[in-house]
Amino acid sequence: MADVKGPRPSDGSQTGGSSDADDEADWGRHLGTGLQMLVGVGLGFLLGNWLDKKYGWSPWGVMACTMLGLAAGMYLLIKDAIRMNKD
Repeated sequence: MADVKGPRPSDGSQTGGSSDADDEADWGRHLGTGLQMLVGVGLGFLLGNWLDKKYGWSPWGVMACTMLGLAAGMYLLIKDAIRMNKD
């Protein structure tokens, strides 16, 4: 089947109005989303580790706080995905 959109440029540029600045903004946005997840889980782990040492709850403090951090990261991920879908 023939290419309906026509030939692609051979210089690597895109046809469709997307610029390099848009690609870089998307890259940064996705990096920020991943970092939000990482920070949420990391802070949950640290808080849980501190609670385990302070109150002797091992391993329940780490597990509970890490899951809360994961849930917070997923909430932010879904919120960003909905916002990106609207844009």
